[in-house]
Amino acid sequence: MSSKTTTIWKAEPHTIAKVEMLGKYLRVWFEILGRTSGGRDLWYIDGFAGPGEYENYPNGSPVVAVKAADDALRVVGDRIGAVHCVFIEEKRDRFKHLQERLAREKYDASKIHCHTIRGTFVDGMTRLRASTPSPFSSSAPTFGFLDPFGPEGLPFALVKELLSRPTCEVMINLDSDGVGRILKAGEWAKHIERLNETFGDSSWESELHAGMPLHIAIVKVVELYKRKLFGLPGVRYCFSFEMRSGKNTFDYHLVFASQHKLGLEKMKEVMKGMDQTGTYCFSDGNVSQTLLFTEADEPAYIERVANRFAGLEVSYEDVNDFALNETGFIRAKQALTPLEKAGRIKVSTPCSDRKRFTYPDRAILGMKISFEEGPRNA
Repeated sequence: MSSKTTTIWKAEPHTIAKVEMLGKYLRVWFEILGRTSGGRDLWYIDGFAGPGEYENYPNGSPVVAVKAADDALRVVGDRIGAVHCVFIEEKRDRFKHLQERLAREKYDASKIHCHTIRGTFVDGMTRLRASTPSPFSSSAPTFGFLDPFGPEGLPFALVKELLSRPTCEVMINLDSDGVGRILKAGEWAKHIERLNETFGDSSWESELHAGMPLHIAIVKVVELYKRKLFGLPGVRYCFSFEMRSGKNTFDYHLVFASQHKLGLEKMKEVMKGMDQTGTYCFSDGNVSQTLLFTEADEPAYIERVANRFAGLEVSYEDVNDFALNETGFIRAKQALTPLEKAGRIKVSTPCSDRKRFTYPDRAILGMKISFEEGPRNA
């Protein structure tokens, strides 16, 4: 039986889904940034690249990134500068296999430059920072895919450094279960040192303790990690979701963070378009559900929005940001339309021809929404 101690291994369905989701999103990301970046270079950083393929699937994350860049170049052409794909892998055998796999891939090598670095994510980032060219020496748009095998090797300080750049987005595999187990193991697992690295400081000590049941600790780990991301300058959009098997068994959390609304909108559109009816699914740990983005769970998301703003008058953008970050909705109107029909909100806008229950772009500017007093239970 193959395992993650071998050079390549059999990918679980949720792993294949994660890689496919990454490829679909990068295809959109490369094209949009290619059209709008004014000819600047684009950077993709794969912090834990692996061997580039699986026993049962031909494309790992490095290969789908190269394919996505090549597809985007066919559409956008010379409006993109160079596309730099950085692949960091620590294990010698996987690094060699990755190089061999990339050598078999056909792509426009005059525009797509693959940089393979053998070492830890920390080592790779140090070398990348000092290299020429480097994403850190310019304002080049950058996407970081940070997918470690476990809870270690991903210092929050490096996540912070990436996201300090206004054109950077990250998708992180947060092993919340592994972090919870380190917490419960205490000094035996050197938990203080390891959790300080994961969260960037000792703030976790006031919220996490070894006596917590593991399922509670997992939820709190994700909540704290998201707050840390939101605490970074400019980061306004962050969404976390569970990856589960088709048997509804929890695997890990994926966390997406960006300074730009469009990035999270496009990521959720990609996720919504993927078939979750088979051997894996996306799930929201805050809602008793199996599938994310299903109509059956819309009432719970509507109540989440209503309860958050109960008794307040807020802008459309305030509601939209909350819905985007904290629910399965992609746009606020998915919650506001049913709330307005139920008489639970009042809408005012300078747009004189706005029709009730609709939220066209021309009516959003200056729109104010008043929510009824008192939260209701979902």
